[in-house]
Amino acid sequence: MKFSRRSVLAILFTLLLLAVVSYAVSLTGMNLDQKIYSVASSSPALNSIIASDDRFDVFPTDSQDADITIAEDRAYLSGTKKSIAAADALEKVFINYRETVLSSYNDINNSHPVWVTIHDLDRPESFQVLGSVTKNDDQYSDTENGNTDGFGEHYGNSVMGKRASTTISPEELEDLENTNSKTFFERQTIATPSNFNPPIPFTAILYSFLFIFPIYFVSQFYSSSIMEERTNRRCELLLVAPLRSRDIVLGKTMPYIFVATLLLSIISLYIKSPSDLHELGTALAMIAVILPVLLLFFSLSFIAAIFSRSFKELTFAMVFFSVIVSGYIFFPAMFANVHTVSSISPMTLIVNLIEKGDISFGKYVFSTLPFYLVALSLYSFGTAIFREEDLFSQKTIPEKVVDCIEIFLSSRWGSVFALSIVSIPFVYMAQLMLIVMLFNLPLPYSIIAMIILSALVEEIAKSIGIYTIMKRRLKPADLKTAGMLALLAGGGFFFGEKLVSVITLAPIASSAFGSVMTMGALLLIPLLLHVTTTAVTSLGMHFTGHRYYVFFLLVATAIHTMYNTYLLRGILFG
Repeated sequence: MKFSRRSVLAILFTLLLLAVVSYAVSLTGMNLDQKIYSVASSSPALNSIIASDDRFDVFPTDSQDADITIAEDRAYLSGTKKSIAAADALEKVFINYRETVLSSYNDINNSHPVWVTIHDLDRPESFQVLGSVTKNDDQYSDTENGNTDGFGEHYGNSVMGKRASTTISPEELEDLENTNSKTFFERQTIATPSNFNPPIPFTAILYSFLFIFPIYFVSQFYSSSIMEERTNRRCELLLVAPLRSRDIVLGKTMPYIFVATLLLSIISLYIKSPSDLHELGTALAMIAVILPVLLLFFSLSFIAAIFSRSFKELTFAMVFFSVIVSGYIFFPAMFANVHTVSSISPMTLIVNLIEKGDISFGKYVFSTLPFYLVALSLYSFGTAIFREEDLFSQKTIPEKVVDCIEIFLSSRWGSVFALSIVSIPFVYMAQLMLIVMLFNLPLPYSIIAMIILSALVEEIAKSIGIYTIMKRRLKPADLKTAGMLALLAGGGFFFGEKLVSVITLAPIASSAFGSVMTMGALLLIPLLLHVTTTAVTSLGMHFTGHRYYVFFLLVATAIHTMYNTYLLRGILFG
């Protein structure tokens, strides 16, 4: 993506002109729904009330085209769908007018005999297989009134309202008077029945969009700049310079990360508007939560720019990665404060910081550690092939992936044991993505699909190093080597899997999805499983050649699936 100076100036001029026009329009008070409804009325008092709402255009009673006609104390609709909508809007106009008049008496305790104090109750989070919630008698029973039947009495008397004899404190009165001046994300704490508004659903999606949009924007320029230097071969000058690949990559990446972090910091400070040290700390915590998401997007942009052979391939790869990661981030965040599965997404932590001001360190690790590890691994693999053989060749994406693995295995500390451990973050994040995609499917189909796909992902991670060794002939092609590679790859994956499950999987360990990922606390049997399934692929390629890798991979996946199904038979068939 290349812009000439004239194009850049035209874009800047267009943005400036758009800002000026938008500001001028905002000063005029124009809006899209101005005078969309018509009302025919001969009452001056009613006309002044109705005309206070910009949506209504008031006509004399002899008008024939009005949506609503008011004669004496009755309102008549024209019979169209628009007139029904106009009647609903007109009712709200009179409700708001009555509310304004009553509030103008400065005696809210008498003018509003009924008022509502709003308390947000924490929904019990229980990650049960069938989505059932265990009843908590301490939270939902009203022992003082002898009511143990759930919400009814407790919710009606203690949570939603107070008696008319109770007076409103000055702080509550000020909050009620400032209802109309609240920002979009602020919640009500006190209201009258007529101006009570339920909280806006899916605020997490709105928060996510505010943070993700700058990342989308900057990452596009980042990947395009790398791709342009590849296609124009300007990167050759850097490769022949006395610089290491990681220095070049770091120099290209840091300016974009700095710009993106600056934009995210501005957004965090704007949303939180810190007035003390605690709120400033909350704003900084929001930046710490969004940073691993930024790093993941940039690492995917970097590796896509290295793997792609043209801008068309780069565009496809960027769209694919953006859709996958966006689903991973957005969908779980929709269940913030509703279901434990929402803790998969870092955006849920953003919502908790905005609403509650703090998050636990365990949830931070669970949500962000996969992002950090995958981003670090992608940058490491991409830096390894930041060389002339891969940057300026027309190798396919699978070939470049094999190049990355070959360089890793040829390094000082490289082995299939270490590669299996390094692959754990990718498997971990892939399985979390599967949870996101399969969470809404009915049981037991979601668990069955999770079992099959998780087994496939794990078998790929364990066997890809062996496939590379046999394809590139990095080790002697004998039976002993094939068996030893299977033992090392399976053992390494088992070790890394248990390490990750101990560190990060506590929030969902009791769920069926968590059981699929960890298989409980078993030790020797899972180790034997990983070694056996890897041996199927390794020995199969030894006897038939690496061209049959996919076939033996599917056989190993089938064995792994049968094992997982047997362990979870109580969930699936119980």
